[in-house]
Amino acid sequence: MAKLQLFPILAAFCLFVGVAVATDVHFEVQGRVYCDNCRAGFVTNITEYIEGATVRLECKHFQNDAVEHSIEAVSGADGYYTFIVPNDHEEEICYVKLIKSPRADCAEFVENREQARILLTENSGQANNLRYANALGFLKDVALPVCPELLKAYETDDDF
Repeated sequence: MAKLQLFPILAAFCLFVGVAVATDVHFEVQGRVYCDNCRAGFVTNITEYIEGATVRLECKHFQNDAVEHSIEAVSGADGYYTFIVPNDHEEEICYVKLIKSPRADCAEFVENREQARILLTENSGQANNLRYANALGFLKDVALPVCPELLKAYETDDDF
């Protein structure tokens, strides 16, 4: 009889724990910051990754552009950074943005590489809550001497 009286309490506890776990939505966002030492606009095989760069993850509501969530991180060894972002952001547009480079010789923003859009919703078709942002890059003040030869190997030129 005592076992039957404990069953509803146990069932309610399990339901409560299940709901608490299900509503604890969070996302892990990972990315990398680099120095474009050839001023090529993309990562090459001589790219240097920047430790100590400041990046910001910002989510704005898509209807009124109000900032709903904003956090900063600093890149670690090999230029990697990680954000842990609470809650689902289905109603928001989220970006990871470059804020500051620790290197005076590599602090200019690369056009179209200064931010990366990221989807932070469980309603995206992705199987898990790990998100990867595109690499974000700063331009080196002066390209390295080896760059013209390197870019020939990539077959890049401005005369298309």
